[in-house]
Amino acid sequence: MKKSTRGALALALTGTALSTLILPADPAAARAGGTIEVVAEGLDTPRGLIYDAGNRRVLVAEAGEGGPSGPDGGTCGQTGLGAVWCYGPTGAIFQYSERRRSGRRIVTGLPSTGIYDDSGAQRFSVLGVHDLSLSPAGHLRAVFGLAGERPFRDQLGPGAVPLGQLARVTGHSGGLVPEADLATYEQRHDPHPGDTESNLYGLDSGPYGTVVVDASGNDVLLVRPDGGIKVLAVLPARAPAADPGGLVESVPTAVVRGPGGAFYVGELSGFPYHKGEAKVWRLVPGRAPTVYADGFTNIADLTFDERGRLIVLEMAKDGLFDGNPGHGGDTVTGRLVRVNADGSRTDLATTGLENPGGVAYAGDGVFYVTNRSTGAGDTGQLLRVKVPRG
Repeated sequence: MKKSTRGALALALTGTALSTLILPADPAAARAGGTIEVVAEGLDTPRGLIYDAGNRRVLVAEAGEGGPSGPDGGTCGQTGLGAVWCYGPTGAIFQYSERRRSGRRIVTGLPSTGIYDDSGAQRFSVLGVHDLSLSPAGHLRAVFGLAGERPFRDQLGPGAVPLGQLARVTGHSGGLVPEADLATYEQRHDPHPGDTESNLYGLDSGPYGTVVVDASGNDVLLVRPDGGIKVLAVLPARAPAADPGGLVESVPTAVVRGPGGAFYVGELSGFPYHKGEAKVWRLVPGRAPTVYADGFTNIADLTFDERGRLIVLEMAKDGLFDGNPGHGGDTVTGRLVRVNADGSRTDLATTGLENPGGVAYAGDGVFYVTNRSTGAGDTGQLLRVKVPRG
């Protein structure tokens, strides 16, 4: 795998970006003027992102590439399942300016962990800063993955403390103010019996506080403005249609507040990642969640357009095991889908989406999408997807 040189990479991302038209969107969209552009390259495992309309900028969570392994390497820890992860301050937040048509990292040094293959030579999975939100007061918040319990995090050293937490970002050099230790909460309270591991993945902030989905805990948590934590929902495991005798977990990866005030939660769905098994849940606090839309495969993120239509980003439209080698890991084709008012679906983009990780709507038919979000290294991209305003 190609390893990034941090100094050279920073130079490449400062004041430069690509804006070359590379691919049509969905064929039907292309006939009506739909396009996909690469507006930034060299991102390090980009995941969730937000669009800051007031400043006309996109903020991208870069999970990083963990840290070095081996006896002469960094600080490593072992999960209860035996997986070895190594810590490094390689995560970042990238800013793309629409006005300047260029981007740069505005925060560096965020905690990141990478898991290695049996030879200890290659990172094939990375966890770190997974998603971002802006509060009504303009505070930038982030959630950090963990894929383990508190004792595992303790093995990784003091720099890894933000993993498994919701934190407020305060400075350029990884300045963080932890606001809720959700990994410790999961271990102490076990909302989903048997799922005490925590891997925070998506969030949504507002006057109510911050709603966080825990992909390992299979639940949705509310962090109140005073720091209190409440379980909003536990998403059930179920027998998949493709294997009635089997059982898959929900694995929620995304949450967004809809136009009517309800929250919408998207699932990756659990191993073995059956095609068509992922659902979007509608969640009204105080009520049981209900299925809003189903038939998706490996959802990575959700948003809404200006007409209140749900937009679903699938990391893999045919399943995570449907990939080919490339760009730091197996490459699978994703899909950007609109759920219309009558329940029908419109594919907005497919070709060119490789392991996409996050989507944000900028208005006027423009979406920003992170591309090549798995593996590790400087192969990630930020895409600008323009679709007809149908």
